[in-house]
Amino acid sequence: MSFNPFPANLIMSIIFLEHTADVLFRAEGKDFQDALEEAAKALSVTISEKVNKKEEFEIQESAANLEELVVAVLSNLLSESEVREMMPGGLKITSFKEGEDKVQIKAKAWAGEGTQKTIVKGVTYGMLKVERKKDKCVIQVLLDI
Repeated sequence: MSFNPFPANLIMSIIFLEHTADVLFRAEGKDFQDALEEAAKALSVTISEKVNKKEEFEIQESAANLEELVVAVLSNLLSESEVREMMPGGLKITSFKEGEDKVQIKAKAWAGEGTQKTIVKGVTYGMLKVERKKDKCVIQVLLDI
């Protein structure tokens, strides 16, 4: 049985995959930034079907590669929301820089109120993938629940 937290009428570039104990998904976008924004949506709907925006905050992260950046950004979104005692809502990337030895990102994130349906303990490196193709990027993430 696959985990699918989306209402039937909601269409996004996210696919939830079979996993025995945790939540595994693939988020797709036209580029890395778009796919990461979709991954943030997947994190949000895993926790709560609907989040009413209440607070905005900035996320700034840097990492050695794209995979580490995915975990850092989603973990930051999760922890900042928990500190504010809210549900993570999503993010919009405002700056992305890719150098030879480091990638950096800035994003406006938001959190709010909602009815919690799943507790996400963390974003893991297990089964993590970032695949860039000519016309799209796919990010696969495993959430520890």
